[in-house]
Amino acid sequence: MNIWEYILVFIMAATPWIEVLVVIPVAIASGLSPFWVVMAAFVGNVIPVWIIIAIYEKWEIWQSQRKSRKSEGEKGSYDSQVEEQPKKISKRGNRARKIWNRYGLPGLALLAPAITGIHLAAVMALAFKSPKRSTAIWMTISLAVWSIGMGIISFYGLSLFKGQA
Repeated sequence: MNIWEYILVFIMAATPWIEVLVVIPVAIASGLSPFWVVMAAFVGNVIPVWIIIAIYEKWEIWQSQRKSRKSEGEKGSYDSQVEEQPKKISKRGNRARKIWNRYGLPGLALLAPAITGIHLAAVMALAFKSPKRSTAIWMTISLAVWSIGMGIISFYGLSLFKGQA
């Protein structure tokens, strides 16, 4: 067992936009142990989610202070008198909002790896004012389910292909 291969799985899983849906099948197909791949991918994906949840409130405070400083500096200027245009929401953001409205935090968390990505879903859940603890629990459950599921599908799917060859 080469530890560096599993460290690479961990790093790839921790990278936003590279979800367990990609990392696990590729790593298992390359011949790594399914158990250790699933463990490394899960831990690699869940740690950044927990960090996002932990620092989100501080980031939100920093953003509001930054905006208030910016608006104070612009008092009396023409730009500050013009109303701000509403921000455009991405397709992923729209999908997340629809899921949130229909299924709430559990639905967003469980569908996130396939639809928006778990990192973005964590940020959106917090932006939708979900409690940090609930967000952490549901995102962790989601990652566990998706990691184990992808591990099983990848292992048995590859077994079927090897049997046909």
